[in-house]
Amino acid sequence: MVSRVTDQAIQANVTRNIFRITEGLFEAQKQIASGKRLSRPSDDPTGIRDSLSFRTSIKKQNQFIRNIDNNRIFLQRADTALNAVGITLSRAKELAIQGVSGSGTAVTRGFAADELDKLISQVLQEANTQVKDNYIFAGTKTRTIPFSASASGVVYQGNSSRFSIEVAKDVPLDIAIPGSEILATDLNPTVSNATALSALNSGSGITAGSFSITDRAGNSATVTVTAGQTVGDAINAINAAGINVTASLNSSQNALLLTDTSAVIAQGLTVAEVGGGSTASSLGILGSRDGNFEGRDLDPSLTASTLLSQLNGGSGPTLTSIRVVNGAASGVVSLSAATTIGDVLNAINAAGLNVTAGVNSAGNALRVVSNSSSTVAVVNEIGTGTTAEDLGLGGGRNVLDTLITLRNALRANDSIAVLTSFANIDSSLDAINESRAVFGAIQGRLESTSTVHEQDIVDQNQQLSDIEDADVVEQASTVANLEVALQATLSATARIVQPTLVDFLR
Repeated sequence: MVSRVTDQAIQANVTRNIFRITEGLFEAQKQIASGKRLSRPSDDPTGIRDSLSFRTSIKKQNQFIRNIDNNRIFLQRADTALNAVGITLSRAKELAIQGVSGSGTAVTRGFAADELDKLISQVLQEANTQVKDNYIFAGTKTRTIPFSASASGVVYQGNSSRFSIEVAKDVPLDIAIPGSEILATDLNPTVSNATALSALNSGSGITAGSFSITDRAGNSATVTVTAGQTVGDAINAINAAGINVTASLNSSQNALLLTDTSAVIAQGLTVAEVGGGSTASSLGILGSRDGNFEGRDLDPSLTASTLLSQLNGGSGPTLTSIRVVNGAASGVVSLSAATTIGDVLNAINAAGLNVTAGVNSAGNALRVVSNSSSTVAVVNEIGTGTTAEDLGLGGGRNVLDTLITLRNALRANDSIAVLTSFANIDSSLDAINESRAVFGAIQGRLESTSTVHEQDIVDQNQQLSDIEDADVVEQASTVANLEVALQATLSATARIVQPTLVDFLR
């Protein structure tokens, strides 16, 4: 059976073939010109999805590398500072040895004390080093000068939190270690309901007065705090305000946490001062939050009632014994039975060594001072213990206090105190070297992490290229083949479709 093919069918088929070949030729030429296989999602939906995923990952990797590059200087500068401190400690030991040598006199010890004054100033300068206007040994209080020193000792004004950056997904890395772990002690007690408001903010206390709390449903109440109250009293006052807000201590036990239980959300949880006061600010809860409100660190100072278990952010030190040397008096003081700061102070003061133990002016460490103007009290460790270091009484990371004690001993012409200081200088040198090793390990981690990111970027760019990039050689061959096909189609069409005047008159 013979079927007739109409001219219209022939023309439609010819048109489809020409369009198909022309479209293929256009696509191939476009890939050659752009170098890309994908130009719109419909070209390859799966490939586009993978391409976008790789591009996002590469951007993240580049950001991590920028984080590392921008903050590597903190580690480098910290190591430089600690190297200078180590050199200073070595020189201090030389001066101490000269001070107790056979040729040492009161005059030469006075000269040595004068030099130590300059060395202490140098160490203080290194301890207060800044990078990009941030103090590198202040913990996260990077805008607060961390150390100040006086004749009575050093005061650490930073905090015990570590400054870190994200170097990989969900991988924070410390790039600065607080000075309380390197050059001084911050016993960093936690807050409890029994903590007096007067002990907060490094002993500056809380300003008595009123503040308002407005929950997220829009209900408001005024809370009043009076002198002599405790943190528990302030929490109870907030909880009794009759609004949808519950106050408690946060999980770190160092700040207030306001939890909003409003069923209807109309605004943010807001705490404001009343009558131009500063009560909310001193409690660390001034401002507004979209959800729950966690205040700032209340930084309580040490008091006689502070539990040892509250120290070091709640981890507490393990105390054993210390040796106190004060002129001809020397004795071992056991602190293993102590449960409060008051117990520690009482044990030292009752040891009959003519010294007075107390809390330093910053309220974050202890001090032991001779009751005699002619002697200088020195506290040493017993064996391999770290009790004196942990309490801020001497040795180890208490570098500045160790140097100040040695300076005072030389100036007082107290040879016994100078001799006793040797052990503390050595342990401080060990602590500095250990800290430098820690910084070196962090630096190594940064370098290796950066290298991994760089290699990941190379690998992902290769995978991205495999997905997106065109095979120019293949597409050039395709263009040549399609051009031949197009010419053949046009030639065949010209022979098959030969319109005449009669065709136009039909």
